Amino acid sequence: MVPQDIALFVYNLTLLPIIFFSVLFITLTIINLFFQEKKEIKFKNMDKLPFITVQIPTYNDPVAERCIKQCMKFDYPRDKYEIIIADDSTSIDTQTLLANFADENPGFVKYVYRNNRQNFKAGALKNSMKFARGEFIVIFDADWIPKKDFLKKVIRPFSDPKVAIVQTRQGFYNKKSNLITRFASYLLIVYHTILMPINNKINCVFFCGTAGAIRKTAFEEVGGWNLNSITEDSDLSVQLLLKGYKTLYLDFETPSEVPATFESFLKQQMRWCYGNARVFVDNAHGILLKKGLTLKQRAMIIFITLGNVAAPFVFIMTIAGFSGWFLGELTLFSMGDFITLMTRFLLTAGFLVIGLVALHKNKLLKEFPYLVLSVFTIGIVLAVANSVAFFKAISNKQLSWFCTTKEANEQFV
Repeated sequence: MVPQDIALFVYNLTLLPIIFFSVLFITLTIINLFFQEKKEIKFKNMDKLPFITVQIPTYNDPVAERCIKQCMKFDYPRDKYEIIIADDSTSIDTQTLLANFADENPGFVKYVYRNNRQNFKAGALKNSMKFARGEFIVIFDADWIPKKDFLKKVIRPFSDPKVAIVQTRQGFYNKKSNLITRFASYLLIVYHTILMPINNKINCVFFCGTAGAIRKTAFEEVGGWNLNSITEDSDLSVQLLLKGYKTLYLDFETPSEVPATFESFLKQQMRWCYGNARVFVDNAHGILLKKGLTLKQRAMIIFITLGNVAAPFVFIMTIAGFSGWFLGELTLFSMGDFITLMTRFLLTAGFLVIGLVALHKNKLLKEFPYLVLSVFTIGIVLAVANSVAFFKAISNKQLSWFCTTKEANEQFV
């Protein structure tokens, strides 16, 4: 068998799983378009407003100053919530800046400092839970800018005692900074616009680790944060779903930041890929066999945790395709005629379809050319990075934690 034939064989072989995922993306898009709940959900009024703890985990993030100030402006009774700054900073200036909020607002703002980064964000959150008085825990990463009515909106679904998590929508104030921020925001726009409404309907909403609320009693029932997970939010979501709790999604947006550098974007994506795959591996028996989950829930949990299995196939297909082209097999891409070429393109264009619909729903259709460009450039590199992360996860090799660099920190130095 000549090299061109080998390249063509590998290309066609890896094309099959890519087509599978492409069709899956198109199917999810159709489900979102035609079966999404249209009516606004009505929640019962609570007899009295519960006490809420707002946690803000930070690591050398002076931008947390902005988030804290926003949280202090919530139109929720001041005697009904508290703010805890869970700080792991090594910068003395950042420590001083954040600690001043507690000094100036005793009882209302608490500053909890650790002189180590053991278990990273999950460790910081768990450590600060010792000081949390709230019946419900709301978490914001340092770069988020919550609106004043956030607490009033996020707390309403908890009138149902079976609701354990309420997650809200992520917005992006820096999405147009460069092609990297655009692509990072596109991925999250697809997730929040297409997948989250479906997940909401089938009771399979995953907590995103920020801009959401957790019922403290349910949280404690499943053992709290899994300190061995680098996606502790996904792990918690699965644990609560396995216990039969409800998880809800509210479609109101809070601005935040996406990674602005190639390194921070890739490392963030690798952490999510690795962590979610480990969530499946660590909970496979419950996800696949435990009674109480519906078939739709099982399928969605598998998709969310193992979806990056597609990454190695994208990488191999790309290598095989270019190899065949450089080796002189010019028909590798045309497959004989234009009709065949277009058929193959349409069968593998599922992510572009789901991205197009997500952008349309967000009135961002002008961004579509950037989506196409980023998919065929950054997307290929991301496939390589996530292939490494995925294989590390399934072989139980460690992946280092990486705290995503926040561009806005430069404005608060």
